[in-house]
Amino acid sequence: MSSTIQKILQLCERQCFIQPVKDSLDLVEYFKFGFAGELLKNNVHQEWMLGVVINADENVFPFHSCKSASRDIIKDFSEPFEYVKKLNNAQLPFGITETRQDVRDTIDSSLQEEMRYFYPKKHTTLLSCIFAKPGNAMQRFYQWQRQRKMWWRKLNSIVRIRSEHVIPYIKIILLLLLQFSASPGRFSLTDIQNMPEAQLVEIKAEFPWGSQTVETIRYFGAKPFENSGDEHKTIFEVKDGRKKVLPHIIESVISLDTSVMVFVCDAFDEPLFLDSPRQVTRFHRKLAPYKVSFSASSSSATVGEELSELSLFLTKQLRNAGISTLLLPDVARKSLESQFARNDELGIPYTIVLNDATLRNGIVGMRSRDTTLKEQVHVYELKTYMEKLLKNY
Repeated sequence: MSSTIQKILQLCERQCFIQPVKDSLDLVEYFKFGFAGELLKNNVHQEWMLGVVINADENVFPFHSCKSASRDIIKDFSEPFEYVKKLNNAQLPFGITETRQDVRDTIDSSLQEEMRYFYPKKHTTLLSCIFAKPGNAMQRFYQWQRQRKMWWRKLNSIVRIRSEHVIPYIKIILLLLLQFSASPGRFSLTDIQNMPEAQLVEIKAEFPWGSQTVETIRYFGAKPFENSGDEHKTIFEVKDGRKKVLPHIIESVISLDTSVMVFVCDAFDEPLFLDSPRQVTRFHRKLAPYKVSFSASSSSATVGEELSELSLFLTKQLRNAGISTLLLPDVARKSLESQFARNDELGIPYTIVLNDATLRNGIVGMRSRDTTLKEQVHVYELKTYMEKLLKNY
């Protein structure tokens, strides 16, 4: 096993992200998610819903079935399709998504050890189907490939330094100083493969130990209806002008559990701090389990208590605004560097630093995980400023 994946797995266990549970064949049976991993998984799922449902070009309708999936599009989607067809006045295009608990039939035991960590037997599948007009379905297939590739690239761990936050010459310096382990170029599309049942495209992520498939996209056309009965064909018939046609189907599938592992590996970095390497997970702000944490340095126990009370007040403000905030009891008891190191491992983008002067002038330092620099913000402006930072990519 490569040293990099070993370090990532050790960090994941130490900071309660994700722990692979293996079976007797040394294959991953399932992933055990810790508190940070559950938040990360939820954020990935939310961003997937935002990408394929909320921001979709057509109406897309999510549903969840309690029935076990047959992996047959016609059987699995006939019930929701009938309802959506009526709601959409039998007009194409539209889409349906499903989040389902799944079990892989087989896992290739010959996979190299590093790759096995991306294929848990029990996992959550995120499935999206677009039902398109026959005339422009192929065009939608190509468009969907581009959109999905951009989704993965958008959520990689590259930091976007915005011009309104730093003056131009500092921006140039920061860009030169930053050391990132990931880049948008990590994610790429394969060539189209012509399979008997569909045309297949994969989105892959390149890592030092190999290439990992993160999403599969299939264009079935109308082939799924060829072997289905007349009853199913009637259910799926829709209008195209004055004609009745069968939709062409584009399917997209990702594993939520695999996606979490991919984003953790993508975010992992070991930059130098004071000539020594420090492990950092550079999650995109939208994916980071916690967006903000607090640390404090005080000249006395009394001041430390006052700073702890202030950090609690600010935490409540941020949480009430929907900003995931971590506040631990050692906020004024451990050294700043030890707190920064822990927050960097947890992937927290911003640490709010309080000190004695904060009690006099209301100014806090907002430390960036990725630049390690601090900017000054007044406590009354902190919530509004954080909302603006996190609203934008």
